Amino acid sequence: MSVCPCCLEVLTPALLGLGGRRLAGSCGLCGDEVCQHCLRSGSPDVEVLFQNAGPEGTKTARASRRQACASCLWDALVARGGTPSFPEPSGRRRRAAQADCTHPQALRWMRCCPSCGLELEWEAEHGNPRCDACGAPSHEAFNACWACGESFEEENEAQDSAEGYALDFDCRSRGCEGRVAWLMPYCPWCATAQRWRPSKEEGAPACVGCEAKLEPTWAFCTACGEEAPLPEECFSCAALLDQVDCAARCEHCRRMVCGDCFGDYSLPEPPSPVQPGVKKGASPGARELLLCTVCAEELGARPLVEEEPPEPEEPEPPAAARPAPSSPWEVLGVAPGTPLAEVKRVYLALITQYHPDKVAQLGPKLQALAAEETRKLNQAWSELRQRADRGSA
Repeated sequence: MSVCPCCLEVLTPALLGLGGRRLAGSCGLCGDEVCQHCLRSGSPDVEVLFQNAGPEGTKTARASRRQACASCLWDALVARGGTPSFPEPSGRRRRAAQADCTHPQALRWMRCCPSCGLELEWEAEHGNPRCDACGAPSHEAFNACWACGESFEEENEAQDSAEGYALDFDCRSRGCEGRVAWLMPYCPWCATAQRWRPSKEEGAPACVGCEAKLEPTWAFCTACGEEAPLPEECFSCAALLDQVDCAARCEHCRRMVCGDCFGDYSLPEPPSPVQPGVKKGASPGARELLLCTVCAEELGARPLVEEEPPEPEEPEPPAAARPAPSSPWEVLGVAPGTPLAEVKRVYLALITQYHPDKVAQLGPKLQALAAEETRKLNQAWSELRQRADRGSA
């Protein structure tokens, strides 16, 4: 499912102009195409941002429009010592983590870093060729690309190793005697897709996207980059994670713990360039981290508590102030006294827009909205038709 790279919100279609989230344009600084909620243009902050960047700092042809994503605008405001008036975009933090990540847990054949989810690029060894279809490093003895399955129209015999390429597992295709590496999505000899099963370790999760086996500390699948599913138990107290109110990944040890075993803490350390800025409630020079209780005790972190004042409850308006129900003429959008034949034509045109077949692919909230509109239209048409019958009697 596609998401906006800036806010990481799922892109959804709109129903009759109501709601929805779509890609609206490219940022003139980073080049990412973001949704309409993250694309900023015309404000004084955006103008200053492009004046400071200059023509050399732009990366896309749309830079002349002077539009930037919320992540780039956030970075610019913080660099100038300002305080952004909007929440920090979720994609900005992931982008910063990927830029600073050294991929310490990444092993050969991992397509994505298990820490930050960034897709890794492996260089070909010993002057070996690359796949013409996807550019993945290959080997002259392979019959097909291990990454995309493209055939090389070769008939080489399967081998157990190939000059630095680890080939440690039997191909799952019947009749193929090839040996493949752990996370190869395709066999390099017969091009059969490899569907990896969960680890033999009890309780180890498996990727829901490609079924590759995962380690409990990995935040992303190393084969396809999908966010890793939850382990069965909390690492700290062994509570079942599917039965707790919430769960999170400790930013220090990277393990999943339940809501009773993690919290927001501040460390008395200067923030690094890629960490979020100093937040309200933290001491000067401190940075906020989500830590499990074990790591918080080891690091000497202090709990960070931010209490928000409760929102005042709005009193229910008196009966006189409540809006009167719409008349059937207003519901159908026709003037009072319109001939019944014309009213029927308008009713049929409106009711077709909310037909269940047209909203079946939308979310439950939008389907409920369409059902309510259908009910109002049917009620209005029934009332006007009954009025016409009584008038002709």
